[in-house]
Amino acid sequence: MNFASILARARQAKNLSGKGLLAQAIEMARLHRAPGKIGPSEYFDYGLFDDQRFDELAKQEFIGWSRESFINNTFNKVEWGGLSLDKIVFYTFLEGAGIPYPRIQAIFDLHGRFIKEIPTFASPDTLATYLKNRDVYPIFVKPSHGNFGRGAHYLYAYNSRDESVVFANGAQSPLVDFIGSLETTLSGGQIFQDVFQPHPDLAHRCGARSSTMRVVVIMTRQGPQLCRAVWKIPTGSNIIDNFQHGRTGNLLASVDVKTGDVYRVIGHGADGEFTQISMHPDTGVDLMPLRIPDWAKAEDLCLTAARLLPGLRLLHFDVAIANTGPLLLEVNFRGNLDLLQHASGKGFLSPEVSGALEDHAAFRQEIASIVQQTMREQQGSSGA
Repeated sequence: MNFASILARARQAKNLSGKGLLAQAIEMARLHRAPGKIGPSEYFDYGLFDDQRFDELAKQEFIGWSRESFINNTFNKVEWGGLSLDKIVFYTFLEGAGIPYPRIQAIFDLHGRFIKEIPTFASPDTLATYLKNRDVYPIFVKPSHGNFGRGAHYLYAYNSRDESVVFANGAQSPLVDFIGSLETTLSGGQIFQDVFQPHPDLAHRCGARSSTMRVVVIMTRQGPQLCRAVWKIPTGSNIIDNFQHGRTGNLLASVDVKTGDVYRVIGHGADGEFTQISMHPDTGVDLMPLRIPDWAKAEDLCLTAARLLPGLRLLHFDVAIANTGPLLLEVNFRGNLDLLQHASGKGFLSPEVSGALEDHAAFRQEIASIVQQTMREQQGSSGA
């Protein structure tokens, strides 16, 4: 963020809150030195200049992007990151654990990566034969190593007359060109997955499109606990529900983890600021009041999965609320904390999270002491 942009936003903040430019500069410097290391853009995006909304303690609970890696890496062991980065590995884990996820129809990988009892197509010709079968549609395609929805496709149908695939927005591509566009080396293979139907309560508000929940679980000495939850709401022609700091046009809703009730919905306003939303822009239906359907089942799904992943102690799950029940899509090793903070209007570094950080630091120190003691004992026995 350059100086001209900072100055323009500071003047806008002054008009909104009455806080002078010098006072804002001093406060930005103070919050950047605080544990959350808030930067200038985040100071304005979260509205931290507004003393009517936030007292000093509430402001210091916000975490800047430069601090996100520290938080995630403190809780999570880097060697467990493969479950987050590689969806084929993660779905293999879910299959073995009996945890529900959207059905995978096929995998396309030139080296033959596979999941038990799911066909793998290792050549463009065999994949083409599969995609000419109209019964497989609609189908969602995504790379095993993809994130932020990059490389995802929603295939609605196959047009045999033109030998082309039809996308959800009506656009078409020759089948051979579409297959040729699928990268299989860096992506770790392509996954062809059922398009799940949303729960009727969500479809009523958002239309017949898929939406997911981001559910954050923290592992404590007492076991896994739900920490935050966000409902990611797609709009327009988007085939993904990623928010991406408002750039996609999608909406975010904060969810009370104790009840499953939606209590705040935001979107990106015309002036570039985040604004609260009352109804879905496409359907015109109110987004609140709403209790997320099957919330207790979604909670149980995430807590069960968390118990099976001891190397990840801050888990960012993506969960689909389908008409057949909650389905687990992925776990994020380094989830974006701004997603949670924007949705709720509250900083992530709450007293509960701060306590969990301190407890986890002590936990890691206990493990380090045991390792050091074991090494000393081994050295002593070898010297004897």
